[in-house]
Amino acid sequence: MQVNITLPLKWAQCWGYVLILMSVNIMLIFPLSAFLFSDFYSRLIPADSVQTVPFAAGQQLGTGWSGGKAIYAFKLKRYSTETAEIPQVIPNGFPQGVPIRADIPYNVNLDLNVFCLNKVTDLSIRDGEITLSVSRHGKPAENVLFRKTLLMTCANTRDIPTLGASGKLSPTFARKVQQELVNHIHLEKPIILQHDVEKLELSLKFAGNANLIVDTSTSFITLSLNFEHSLRNLMVRWKKLTHVVGTLLFNAIISFFFLAAFAISFFRAGHVRGSKMD
Repeated sequence: MQVNITLPLKWAQCWGYVLILMSVNIMLIFPLSAFLFSDFYSRLIPADSVQTVPFAAGQQLGTGWSGGKAIYAFKLKRYSTETAEIPQVIPNGFPQGVPIRADIPYNVNLDLNVFCLNKVTDLSIRDGEITLSVSRHGKPAENVLFRKTLLMTCANTRDIPTLGASGKLSPTFARKVQQELVNHIHLEKPIILQHDVEKLELSLKFAGNANLIVDTSTSFITLSLNFEHSLRNLMVRWKKLTHVVGTLLFNAIISFFFLAAFAISFFRAGHVRGSKMD
């Protein structure tokens, strides 16, 4: 009795090829796909696409916080889009240029913490005005792009605890100011910085007798590359999903070319073997 093992051997050979291809995909192609897509993503959306700038990095103009007026100017340093990585703002408390990329518009978000103190007993609610101005290349005159009226809570002199014998305020007053009397202002994308803007200036003004104190360590502007109405906007918002889909897509493309090369080599080898047998 003869046993035909040709078919099982063919199946074993086919499964051997499948296992080899799966092993190559898992150990070589998939890690390569993840690396290539990560590099592609970093070039399409740089890691420095968001720049957080504390107010301490801006130049304080005029009289600073006195007289119900506070002005801060931020000088922008443009870097070529071919630069792989631009420097970050150093949080050292000194005025410095803000590094951003050239030829790309930026969204501006504003987070501002302000303490307002009336010089005399006055209304605790005050209205003020915040403006954002820019200076463009070749145009020294400033252009106001945004203006908004604000309502802020101001502390009166009667709210301040009585000075002690040493002439110092109680420690609890400082904590009360930080927790209850600091006005937090958040503005979501009030303006877009175009590629020719060289300086951004923020002005906060109040009428009447009031002093403004801006907490420069916790107040900051956030500059982010403008990806609106583009695929990159979705790639930023859904970063993890983008990496999963992108890696699988790169894996499919590399696997296709690998399988095509493998199939061509396999059939050519079979054709050469058949020719020799003939």
